[in-house]
Amino acid sequence: MEGLSNKTIVVTGGAGGIGLATVKRLAAAGSKVIIADMPSSNGRSLAAQVGEGRGMVEFMPIDVTSVESLTQAADEVVSRHGNVDGVVANAGIAILSGAFDYDEVSWRKTMAVNLDGAFFTAQSFARHMRGRGGSVVLISSIAGRSVVQPEKCAAYGATKAAVEHLAALLGVEWARDGIRVNAVGPGRTETPMIERIAKESPEMVASWMSQVPIGRLIRPEEVANAVAFFLSDLSSGCTGTTLMVDGGYDKT
Repeated sequence: MEGLSNKTIVVTGGAGGIGLATVKRLAAAGSKVIIADMPSSNGRSLAAQVGEGRGMVEFMPIDVTSVESLTQAADEVVSRHGNVDGVVANAGIAILSGAFDYDEVSWRKTMAVNLDGAFFTAQSFARHMRGRGGSVVLISSIAGRSVVQPEKCAAYGATKAAVEHLAALLGVEWARDGIRVNAVGPGRTETPMIERIAKESPEMVASWMSQVPIGRLIRPEEVANAVAFFLSDLSSGCTGTTLMVDGGYDKT
């Protein structure tokens, strides 16, 4: 993919699921990739594995709910590599619960990771892109555009709807600074979270299949390709937009 070689790109939540697939896609394209994830993750070993000794993939512990952690991480990336060309605000959580039963701690944690984390990730790294250009990619969801069924996820869906609009707002505001901001909206994707749900509630997964015209879950690699597109020079005319990778879900 054009324009990814030697770019320095940070992926939050890069130690699993869509994040890890994105790390692998970018590394294969010649990018210098930083897996930014919680200290308790296996990001360090994954970085060594994906990088295969080429030094193209690094691990950096980060807490997306802490502005201080994000600011320090952005400064450190620039100190190590001289610049930062792109960031993927991929870190996210989904706590499923009926709205009547949703407690304050779960609600605020979901907001802190999915929405606050996305904004402050974008802000912290984009500060270093002003004047020289760069690309920010936020991760939205079909739950941000549609009322998904049968799972109950008011908090998650609200954050993802906000993330999609945030991409539009920042994409316009930062355009004259040379910073493009876009979002990718995955459908239900083969991630560890979905695998857990499949074990606990196979009938829920079966109902999902009937809602997706292509008749299957989305693969993490398919989402990673869309993310890589927005980080590459192929999307040089795109900002403030969201690309859905949903198998046709919201078109039925």
